[in-house]
Amino acid sequence: MSEYLESPPSFNFISFLVCLGNIIADIVTLDSEIRPQPRIYALLLGESADTRKSTAANRAIEFFKSTITDFNVCFGVGSAEGLQTRLEKSPRLLLCFDEFKAFISKCRLDGSVLLPCTTSLFESNHYESQTKNSKIELKNIFLSILAASTCETYESTWDRSFTDIGFSNRLFIVPGNAERKFAIPKVIPDSEKIYLGKKLSDVLRSANANRILNITDEARAIFNKWYLGTEKSIHSKRLDTYALRFMPLLAINEQKSKIDVEIIEKIICLMNWQLQVRKLYAPFDADNKVAQLEERIRRNLTVRPLTERDLKKSIHYERYGLWLFNQARKNLQSSREIFFDKDNQKWTIAKQI
Repeated sequence: MSEYLESPPSFNFISFLVCLGNIIADIVTLDSEIRPQPRIYALLLGESADTRKSTAANRAIEFFKSTITDFNVCFGVGSAEGLQTRLEKSPRLLLCFDEFKAFISKCRLDGSVLLPCTTSLFESNHYESQTKNSKIELKNIFLSILAASTCETYESTWDRSFTDIGFSNRLFIVPGNAERKFAIPKVIPDSEKIYLGKKLSDVLRSANANRILNITDEARAIFNKWYLGTEKSIHSKRLDTYALRFMPLLAINEQKSKIDVEIIEKIICLMNWQLQVRKLYAPFDADNKVAQLEERIRRNLTVRPLTERDLKKSIHYERYGLWLFNQARKNLQSSREIFFDKDNQKWTIAKQI
């Protein structure tokens, strides 16, 4: 895909895994009492349309639809009732949002239960809600989500209803940046599409042949050490859940019959990366623009010291205005949270002294 499209490889990879996970959600699991399902709620994050978020998602979905006859996709719903109607056609569904903001706005509507419905369906296969005027009853449902958003929307358009219910930590967020490579992308040759289709068929045959995957003793010991040593914070919530879901997903994608050390090491690397990503892009809990800018400055300087120019660029100060940027920086400097390193000519967070 990356040879023909400008989408970041990370977007192509996670889009493929989300689609694959939905297909095998009721087929493959781990040899564990909790029986984790390889279903993913993924969100592709980019600065703008230039990151080709939707391109990656749409190409992956198009590939699976052309290869799998019963691959079911819904490009947006307006309510839990609408989701129920769509699920009547098939209990296994990939819910896709070209703009994640549309989903957020639907969840905010008065009387909407779309948010608690999709939140519950992350860890459960059933949901029920009854009121005087409506009844929603979903059973044996396998829901996955693949959505796209700009970083600004993800960081600043939430309200407490999303964080309080725990929806934000049910998302596996994948940031990425695209490079301009093809003014007019070439058509992917049919021969390559046929080859990929055959590889997918091989993967699905492996899934049907290895429905319950065992974990080797060595792999289990390595994962147990990571699990017990992972930091306890708001950003690490459900990382262990995603680790268990990615285990069968990555193993089947590589056509393995068990979870070995190689798979576990990849899982741990992926989860550690996700933890850092969450810290950098976590939804803001700020009441005004200055507070939002202060938090943006903190997060970007936590990653590394930045020059004045790079700091402005990293937080997109032009969206707020120079006065707000200067005020936010001044507040942080006055409270001694950041300082200007004259030797390196860079702004630095105080804890790095």
